Amino acid sequence: MSILRAEIIAKIRKGIREGIPRTRLYNELRAVGPVTRKTTFLADYRNVAGVERVEGALRFVRKDRYPTEKTMAAVTWETSKEYMYKVKVQSVLRIGEPITERFVNIMSDVPMTPAMIETEVKERWGEWEKYTAEEITGLQVWSAVRKVME
Repeated sequence: MSILRAEIIAKIRKGIREGIPRTRLYNELRAVGPVTRKTTFLADYRNVAGVERVEGALRFVRKDRYPTEKTMAAVTWETSKEYMYKVKVQSVLRIGEPITERFVNIMSDVPMTPAMIETEVKERWGEWEKYTAEEITGLQVWSAVRKVME
């Protein structure tokens, strides 16, 4: 039975966090079932490793500064726009209820500062139909990804 690529990426993320070398991880996955080609697996591994390396780094960038290449992960994924920003949103349905934390993604063709990203989330929050009743109590820009050509 074949392992889906999304499952492979999830296992790569887990393997990176546990410190498993990529060749050993590939061989373990191959023992379970057919895996993607090794070159595709290694490209996915590099992408996930880059994202894990800069996860949460955008929290420490000043709100009026653009993120640098060190704080952005360069990936070869097919995304609709060049930049993808991950934002941690804290919201409540009604006052007095517990705070809900979730991550939302903002796509953009131009680089954005953390202040611009927060403004974009606030503007779009009412447009997203599943979040209309919720009130934002806190925002934190978490990480950034930039699509590059292979």
